[in-house]
Amino acid sequence: MPTLNDEQDLLHGRVSTWSFVVGGVLATLGFLSLASPWTASTVVDVFCGVSLIAAGASQLAMTAGAYSWRGFWVTLLCGALSIAAGTGMLVLPKAGIEALVVFLAIMLLFEAAAKLAAAFSIRTDFPWAWLLFDGLVTALLGTILLTSQPATAGVLLGVFVGINLLSSAAMFVAAGWWLRQEERPV
Repeated sequence: MPTLNDEQDLLHGRVSTWSFVVGGVLATLGFLSLASPWTASTVVDVFCGVSLIAAGASQLAMTAGAYSWRGFWVTLLCGALSIAAGTGMLVLPKAGIEALVVFLAIMLLFEAAAKLAAAFSIRTDFPWAWLLFDGLVTALLGTILLTSQPATAGVLLGVFVGINLLSSAAMFVAAGWWLRQEERPV
């Protein structure tokens, strides 16, 4: 019968292995983004556009069966706006990418705040210096994107997505390595 330590060791091994796997996937995607930043930006734009259209279509489908519902008009409006925004991103990819740059910059700044807060709150239970480094890199990328010129938005988006992916990959690999060094709680 497995003991609690055996189960913790098994979980410990799984978490460290998955940390290496996720780190490898993120590193591969990061290098691909850096190798072709405009392609990476376009992929992000198309993905967001298709997602918005699918979300809008779902909302419109909901309104078709719930026309007497109190939130009918809000849902109808949100669905139509979502479809319009998604279509705009697909039809005008340059404008979509510029809008994504602003959105991504704000998102990166929020992500950086979360990583920095986590780095200072888990100093003994995690390789916090790598998390701190990842948070600082993420904050720098968000700040640069937010202050960039629209003409460079597409290339910057692809390059910064790549750098962010590589930074996160380094953090996951460091976490996997740290977990493998000695018995550490998961």
